[in-house]
Amino acid sequence: MTTRTTPVAARGTSPLARHRWAVEAVAAAVFALALVAYGSGASFRQDYVVLICTYSLLALGMYIPYIMSGSLSLAYNAYLGIGAYACGLISTRAGWSSLWGVPIGIVLSAAIAVVLGLATRRLTGFYLAGVTLLFAVAFQVFLLDRVSLTGGPVGMPVRRPHAFGYTFTRYDIMIGAVVLVWIVGLLLSRLRQSPFGVVVRLRKDVPQVVESSGISSGTIGVVSLAVGAAIGSVGGSLFGMMGGVAQPESFGLHIIFLAIFMPLLGGQRSPWGAVIGAVLVVVFTFELHILSDAGTLFFAIAILLVLRFAPLGLLGLGTPLLRLLTRLRMGRTPGGEGS
Repeated sequence: MTTRTTPVAARGTSPLARHRWAVEAVAAAVFALALVAYGSGASFRQDYVVLICTYSLLALGMYIPYIMSGSLSLAYNAYLGIGAYACGLISTRAGWSSLWGVPIGIVLSAAIAVVLGLATRRLTGFYLAGVTLLFAVAFQVFLLDRVSLTGGPVGMPVRRPHAFGYTFTRYDIMIGAVVLVWIVGLLLSRLRQSPFGVVVRLRKDVPQVVESSGISSGTIGVVSLAVGAAIGSVGGSLFGMMGGVAQPESFGLHIIFLAIFMPLLGGQRSPWGAVIGAVLVVVFTFELHILSDAGTLFFAIAILLVLRFAPLGLLGLGTPLLRLLTRLRMGRTPGGEGS
């Protein structure tokens, strides 16, 4: 009698693990379609969806340097502002489509992040956060004082983007914002598991290993800051094009402190945790009318509860369940524990 055996490697890998990227892309696409469906109703819902996307890109921009690399930069409100004001300046002063402001904002934000990274490459922890926070404050003062350039407290208009004779509607901008978050989230998820992502995470946990392998830990940190700043700038551009105006008060320091906790609330082991955190921020502060003006307070309470009872974030709550399902399936598989 011949006994058919299953290779150990095949038995030890679930279909979910083997097709992880496809499952992740489909699940994220379903979530994106749900956002689009929500925004297809009243006009204010489109504003909420774009705000969710703006916060998501802000949190995704902070994910690489903050969660993966361990460098806490507090200058991301400036990168959001640069993206929005670049679209405003290019559309009102030059008369071009505000779409040209997106790559301009990306380049400017990345360049500033590189300069800040080089100037603070020997700083860590509180000192790095303090210096970048000073830059964020200085940027706000610059926006308020340079009235001739930025419009001062009133801000400056951002014209609706157009291309090839077609002017994009608010709904078009919302669709583009959702698609961008989907793409950036997938790319960062793949990046996290790539050799570069492994090195970035090692820099946070064991920087001596990175240095001993011949890779400059400081260079990795600067590159992480530049990539994060570029992503954050895109969020600012979308926010400016959707609202039609770029104002200093829209890019206050409170945004940064919310963004710090978005990935902690949603989950640190995946960039999608940052997106979930961004959704919860908007829901707590705008959508739950029963909370009235106490939305931010309840958001802070939610953060404390998650950090206490789910240190891995909300996404981390699904890990034990997936392990249980995998064990149950392995037990039913021929040649597994239950055979």
